[in-house]
Amino acid sequence: MRLEELIETGESFLRNVNHSDFGDYIRDSKGYAEWATKSLMVLQSTYPKHPQTERFDFWVKRNRCDVNECEQLIAILKAFYEINPRITGVDYENILTQIFERFHICVRQLRRRHSRRSTLEVTDEYDVQDLLNAILRLHFDDVRPEEWTPSYAGGNNRMDFLLKDDEISIEVKMTRDGLKDKELGEQLIIDIAKYKEHPNCKSLYCFVFDPNGHIRNPCGLERDLTGEHDSLAVKVYIRPL
Repeated sequence: MRLEELIETGESFLRNVNHSDFGDYIRDSKGYAEWATKSLMVLQSTYPKHPQTERFDFWVKRNRCDVNECEQLIAILKAFYEINPRITGVDYENILTQIFERFHICVRQLRRRHSRRSTLEVTDEYDVQDLLNAILRLHFDDVRPEEWTPSYAGGNNRMDFLLKDDEISIEVKMTRDGLKDKELGEQLIIDIAKYKEHPNCKSLYCFVFDPNGHIRNPCGLERDLTGEHDSLAVKVYIRPL
């Protein structure tokens, strides 16, 4: 639904008002509530990070169905319609979370090809990187695989993926015999220290593919390592759970 239509609908509620000693209220409270909720969903999907979307959410949650509330909501819709602010933010966290959460479903589906045609068998970390690289390019224009990181602990290192515009790095691992809770935790601690040295990395997403359940306590390991590490924001995903 277009903003112009939402504004017209909102103004129609102002033409049908109950006047009382306690204030002026919208008569069609049910229709008004449906309109306010629908309008909020439109703004949240189009301008998810904009402060005026949050302000609109505040007025909707107020839920008094009075004239002042309706006028405030219409004013915000009119501002978006007239100014049409440029959408600048990409919700990287939501997109990456969805990719990591459903990665194992994609791997499973690749095994089910028609007439037993050849496919990508995800058996090691390089296979995970190849498939993840393809999926990332569906969502992001500038995906840089295997960027060099600054020298750390006497050696040169590569990061798996860099989304440079938003200074996001992605580290990929796949568990195996010999890479379980203790070893994985140690490796991730080293990786975090390494990424902190990179000038174009402000956020680090660590994706650990664990199809055979080698990690005994994935939630605990995620909780221990996810958070702020000096100036680096780290999120760890061990999937599937």
